[in-house]
Amino acid sequence: MKLRGILAILALAAAGNAILSAPALADGWRDGDAWTWQQHQWHPEAHPYYLHAMSDLRLARDLLARPDYPRVMDDERHAVDEINKALRKMRDAAIDDGKDIDDRMPPDARWRPDDRFHQARMLLDKARQDATHREDDPYLRSLQRDIVHHIDEARRAVDVAVSDALR
Repeated sequence: MKLRGILAILALAAAGNAILSAPALADGWRDGDAWTWQQHQWHPEAHPYYLHAMSDLRLARDLLARPDYPRVMDDERHAVDEINKALRKMRDAAIDDGKDIDDRMPPDARWRPDDRFHQARMLLDKARQDATHREDDPYLRSLQRDIVHHIDEARRAVDVAVSDALR
């Protein structure tokens, strides 16, 4: 009988502890949200730099997604692949601004290839600057490192394309 009483008291203590600690676990949770142990809420107004970076990356991708000179086609494709990876990481981090990431804006046809590359490089530099702003969420910091890595790879591919185009 004593064992049963001790077990009942332990069960009540555990239930009380669970009830008292539940509000601490639910911080950041909203009614109707799927439950996860760690919430990663995206508030675009608090992170406008990612939206600017995504716009710059889309435009850079549109400038580079025209393999029109055989000498630089592989470099262009590599840069576009890295830009797409960066955009995918941003979307995975729930920081997409709601636009279709495959939406293409036609680039200015009057640009020579090296002009397109210089413009794309400038956009990639701006996107990198926007993507490297201070991030408080450790989960997003990890994704931020991946995003910056892909932007840097795209920048390197554009640099190679520029040197190949000028040969």
